[in-house]
Amino acid sequence: MGGRAFLATLGPGLFPRIPLPVYNALKNRLLPRLQALYRRAIVPREAPEKLTFGDLDILVTGPRPSNLTSGQTDVPYTILRDVLGAQCYVRHDSRNRTVNFAVPIQPGEWEALNLGKEEEEIRQAAGGQDVFYQVDVNTCVDEAEHERTAFFHGYGDLGMIMCVVARNADPALVLGEKGLRLSLPPQPRFELSQSLDDITKFMGWSMETWKAGFRTNREAFEWVGSSRFFNPQGFRTHGEGIPKVSKQRIQFMYTEFVQWVAEKAANTPLETQHNNHAMTVEQRQLTFREHALVYFNKKQDYEAMVHKQSERARLKKVFNSSTVRQWTCLGQDWKALKLVMDAVRKELDGDAGILKLYDELGTSGVKRFVLEVQKQLSLASTTMN
Repeated sequence: MGGRAFLATLGPGLFPRIPLPVYNALKNRLLPRLQALYRRAIVPREAPEKLTFGDLDILVTGPRPSNLTSGQTDVPYTILRDVLGAQCYVRHDSRNRTVNFAVPIQPGEWEALNLGKEEEEIRQAAGGQDVFYQVDVNTCVDEAEHERTAFFHGYGDLGMIMCVVARNADPALVLGEKGLRLSLPPQPRFELSQSLDDITKFMGWSMETWKAGFRTNREAFEWVGSSRFFNPQGFRTHGEGIPKVSKQRIQFMYTEFVQWVAEKAANTPLETQHNNHAMTVEQRQLTFREHALVYFNKKQDYEAMVHKQSERARLKKVFNSSTVRQWTCLGQDWKALKLVMDAVRKELDGDAGILKLYDELGTSGVKRFVLEVQKQLSLASTTMN
C-alpha cells in the first residue's frame, strides 16, 4: 500500500490510491526522467484489470556514466529525489535496494483527467495537508536481474502465483527473482537456472504469450495453468512450501486465482489430470525433482554438493574443536588447540584424510592420531575449566 514507508515521517492518510488515468499520467511523466539516468528503466506490466494503485514501481539498472562523478557507482539518492520532484525519500539496508520517494500531488493535478472531484475528496480526507504519490525505485545489479525482476513483478500477483504453482509441484522448488532453486535444508539452496527462457520452457509457459500481454486476469490464470505441472485438483494455497500471503494480496488478484483454481478443479474430469494417480504425493515430488535436475543438467553438481555436505557433517561429528579439546585437555588454550587441529589436517592431507582414518579405525583411531600430533608439538595438557 502506498505511504507505508512514510508512516514514521509524514504520517498516515497522505498517500491515496492512484486511479488508473492518474497512474498512467504519472508513469509517462516520471519514467523518461529515469531513462535519462539509466540504460534501463521500466515499469513492470500492470495487472490486467487493476483500476487503482498504491504506488508506482520503477526498475532501473546501469547508471549512465555521464550522470556519475568520480568514484560513484550509482546515481545518488538526492539526484533521484530532485529528478522525480520528491519531497523526501526512505532508503533501506543493503539487502533491500528499493528506495521510496514521496512525490507531492500538485493542487488541481487530477482536474485535467476529469478527476478533480476525487482529488478534492482526498485532500479533505487528509485534513488540508499535502498529499503524495509513493514512487519506488528498485535498483537491479545487472540486466539479467532487471529482466527477472520485471518478469516476476509483472501483471500484479502473477509472479507470486507462479511461485505457488511451482511449490505445488515440489515444496522444495523456489521460483522467484533469483531464478529457480531447490531448497532442502540443511543443504544450502541449490541453483537450477537463472535463465527465464529455460525456466519458462521447463515449466511449460509460453514467453511469447506473456510478452503479448493479458487483457483479463482470467487470461493470466489460463496462461499460468498451462504448465504441465499444474493440477487444479488437490492444488494447495497454504501449507508446506507455500508462501504466506499478506492481507493486501488476499483482497486482490490472488483471491480471484484461488477461486479460478476451485472452478477448474470442479470442471476438470479426474482422468484428464496431468499427474500419475498411481503415485503418492511424495513420489510425484521426488520424480519432479529428479526431472528438474536432469533437465537443467545439474544432477551431477547437486549430488556432488549433497555428498560434500554429508562428508562435512560426518567430519564435524568426529573432528571438532569441542571433541579435540576434550581429548587433548588443552582447556582454554585456544591457540594451542588450533595448532593441533591444523597440524592434524596437514598430516592427513585435509578433511578427506581425517574421514579416511575415521572409516578405517573409528573415533578411537582419530583420537590416537590427535594425541600423537599434540605430543609432537610438545603441547602439554592443562586443567579443563
